[in-house]
Amino acid sequence: MKPQRQVLTILFCDLLESTAFTEQLTLEDFMELMQAYHHCVYQSITIRYGWVAQHLGDGVMAYFGYPTAFNHAPRKAIETALALLDDISTVSTPALHEHGLDLKIRISIHTGTVVMADLGMGKRKETLAMGVTPNIAARLQSVAPDSGIAVSQATYEETKDHFIFKPLGSYQLKGVTDKMQVFQPLGLRS
Repeated sequence: MKPQRQVLTILFCDLLESTAFTEQLTLEDFMELMQAYHHCVYQSITIRYGWVAQHLGDGVMAYFGYPTAFNHAPRKAIETALALLDDISTVSTPALHEHGLDLKIRISIHTGTVVMADLGMGKRKETLAMGVTPNIAARLQSVAPDSGIAVSQATYEETKDHFIFKPLGSYQLKGVTDKMQVFQPLGLRS
């Protein structure tokens, strides 16, 4: 693929306390849990026109507006994030019940310009979004509430007429020069 610029909305979903799960569960039970978690996240994203770009251990990165651009990508990303908060509660494995464990996730979303390019070699080649946008999307997770969502000002501006938001404050994200206003979507506007 020839590198090309485009506007993209990037969603990161991270499973909290996964290291603790590795200590509490057998490797087989942990693998079963991770497969159920990834299946849930994948379905929630793809049913709402998202593209799962990478599985990063206990994290998932998804693009909205790729491979086909569409006008309401930021809205679809937030709809997906809100649905994921509910969908994750449906993930069930025998080990979760046996140990009385609950899954919690943290989600972050940012919209901006990226360069889509093929990276890697041979069978390990992937088309990835490059630039500051994926970095900001990933860094926003650090300020997202547990079992909650953090969106950037850019995503907020694109979606503020469709969702109710709670301001989370202004944050200096690692590796980002300017402080960022961060918002938490609470639900659809009526």
